[in-house]
Amino acid sequence: MLNIPNFLTIIRIIGSICLPILLLVDSSETGCFFALLIFVFCSLTDFMDGYLARKLNLQTDLGRMLDPIADKLLVILVLSFLILIYGDEYNYLLGFPSILIIAREIVVSGIREFFGSTKASFAVTKLSKFKTGIQMIAIICLLLAMLKFFKDYYFFEIGVLCLWMAAVFALYTGLVYAQQAIYLISKEKK
Repeated sequence: MLNIPNFLTIIRIIGSICLPILLLVDSSETGCFFALLIFVFCSLTDFMDGYLARKLNLQTDLGRMLDPIADKLLVILVLSFLILIYGDEYNYLLGFPSILIIAREIVVSGIREFFGSTKASFAVTKLSKFKTGIQMIAIICLLLAMLKFFKDYYFFEIGVLCLWMAAVFALYTGLVYAQQAIYLISKEKK
């Protein structure tokens, strides 16, 4: 069961948990630098585990279960702690899109869980993958903005813009999943 893709997913789960602990202990420039390194590494493992599982035909039930958990942990924990890092000054600017993204992640997970034992398929859409990519770019930019070397390069503004774009895509894709779930439920009642 423990193959290379699953090992990478487990590493991502561990990194996702370590990231907010690191930011809680040290949200200064040094802490943000190491958080950035961990986040980039975790983001790369997100791509690599799926790619290797498909390429090497190593897809397992364990991987299908752990991968979405790792994805949700990474996004939810980092977004929550970014709001804490940027403090009162940017809470609304970062808070609203973060709430939309986190709510979508939880709702879609619930929908997939509900239909998990049925033949209904809630495969990840290309737009959802694009949303994930934009989220990752947003988080990387927001962490880069905490580093003095990158202060003058508009990474904060780019990060906020990407976060709001991800929130719009999250809202849209969440509604698509919800609409599909409602359709399947109403179809079953007939």
